[in-house]
Amino acid sequence: MNLPIKIGIILISISLFSSIFFGIDKYTSSLIRIGLSNFDTNTCKVCQEDGIYYNSGCKRCVQDSIVIITHVNEKRSPILAWSNDNTIGYGDEICSGHKFFEKITINDNSTYWIEIIKDNLELKSNFYTDENYLQIIDNVKLTMCSNPSDLQYVRVSNEDGKPAGNGGKLFGYIDNMEINNSNNIIFLNSFDTCKNESCDNLWTLENQNKIFVDTVKQNLAFFSEVTGTTDYATLNLEDSLPNSWTLRFKLHIDELESHPRGKGILGMDPSLRQIIFGFPALFSPFVSYLLIRKTNSKFLASLIILSGVMILSNLLFNFESLISNFENMNYFSSILSIAAMTLSTILIILGLTKLKKHAIRRKIR
Repeated sequence: MNLPIKIGIILISISLFSSIFFGIDKYTSSLIRIGLSNFDTNTCKVCQEDGIYYNSGCKRCVQDSIVIITHVNEKRSPILAWSNDNTIGYGDEICSGHKFFEKITINDNSTYWIEIIKDNLELKSNFYTDENYLQIIDNVKLTMCSNPSDLQYVRVSNEDGKPAGNGGKLFGYIDNMEINNSNNIIFLNSFDTCKNESCDNLWTLENQNKIFVDTVKQNLAFFSEVTGTTDYATLNLEDSLPNSWTLRFKLHIDELESHPRGKGILGMDPSLRQIIFGFPALFSPFVSYLLIRKTNSKFLASLIILSGVMILSNLLFNFESLISNFENMNYFSSILSIAAMTLSTILIILGLTKLKKHAIRRKIR
């Protein structure tokens, strides 16, 4: 084995090693979604164990929804979100489907009384400091581009399905849920009469360790962490909601551990992670290719293809982060991701070309 091939193998090994650690050190933020959907999560085949969205959770099931999302990212600002024939919070083909609250920051040891009001296509939400819904903290309004319909399921879900990682923590409970229409109560659940974790099967629970009815404290408790499990609770209303309604509930946050700002499970700063893992993973194979471009090595060409596939897989697996960066106007990160996808694709093409040349040479011999 000549020196260029040895150096090439070392460089590809560095790339593969870096790709693995860069991939497992990605992150997802802990959060809780509270609202309504037209979809019974139990019937979602694409998010079951053999489904294509198993690693993304049942939020990826196409559905109509209106939810409040609280999370532990840097600003910790809640979001009012909706969807129509789309995944939760992604609006429709025309609109992005969400709007951030600008004044409020979610904190631990805090209690909020939340109101979501739908009037045909008009949607708004208010955060209050009191149970009488009088002292308002913050509010948002938006006009939906289309109308979510057949909303019949009360839904509470964590950031379900994502591989385990350091995404912070959000622990707390929900209580005094009420849905009304023109002061006529459609649904009321204060959990006072519940005798078990599902409230006598009133709630369908996917993971009773993460979202369940606490019969002692008489509330719906949640423990949101990025643990790789699918965590949700749904309740089937007797009928679909009308076009106009109001949802009210109490949200209490016991413990909030802030998102580590992209540090991931290795506790590494994102910029440092890119330097230590990202750049070697991406550029080592190109240096290796330049070293062996005149050398006939099927093994090294295969390693270059494998390296490109691993890098591209990591990027595609975190495709939601790319979409989120675009929606939040973080264009620099988006451009870097697209550039990395392009370069990894070029790597695969170079490796395949090298293999093809190797096969041709063998035929000539």
